Amino acid sequence: MSATPSASNSPTHTTPVGRRTSGKTSQIPPERKEAITALVSKVFTRLEAIFPRTFSSAFPTVDMLKLSRREVAQELARWPMLPTNQTIERALSEIKRTGNTWPPTIPELIAKLQPSAEDAGMPNSADAWREAVNHAHHPAEHCWRHEAVRLAGQAVGWWELTHTTAQSTWPRLERRFEKHYAALVNRVLAGEELQAQGLIGHEGSETRGAKAERASREAAQQQAEAAGMPHRMNPEQGMRSLRAALGGR
Repeated sequence: MSATPSASNSPTHTTPVGRRTSGKTSQIPPERKEAITALVSKVFTRLEAIFPRTFSSAFPTVDMLKLSRREVAQELARWPMLPTNQTIERALSEIKRTGNTWPPTIPELIAKLQPSAEDAGMPNSADAWREAVNHAHHPAEHCWRHEAVRLAGQAVGWWELTHTTAQSTWPRLERRFEKHYAALVNRVLAGEELQAQGLIGHEGSETRGAKAERASREAAQQQAEAAGMPHRMNPEQGMRSLRAALGGR
């Protein structure tokens, strides 16, 4: 007769804050643990006030409420940065604006509490994109709001940001920037400090083929400017300038 696994030796049993399911203890400083406990208590107290009629139905027993609070606390304990008061207020405001009459699920609540770029002192994606476009001509001379903005602009390409004339191309460049910037934001929120050398040597990080391609584009631009062609042209302007350069043929 085989023994039935107990909760104490099961590899998937529920564990309190500060412990992993593998059985290893993850030490949390007492002050951080207190901060997490206070944060979770505050959030659930506010949810009870927002949903007075359905809160008790969503969490029908004391044990269910404890388990739910513990799930949120365990997730917050994994985050390098805890939600700020601003983040909490924003999350609760978004929850109220949904018009739902029931409290959010635990996964929904955790997603709402996730810190944003602004919480880490970074501009939002739209502001970062505008800054990158506005200062792409002289990136080395600009004092960037955050290193991540310059890194994302560099990843898209300063040449592309200063020489693209086709309006249909700009949405694609913006999407590329947003993708790179979002990845950098996630790295910062995960506790990583972006190193300054990542900002240095855009040329040094290029492949030989990329350097040759960029040099060719810059040489062509210089030849065009020497021929009196404007810095930015639409296709019709380009054809007129080309015909003039060829003697009207």
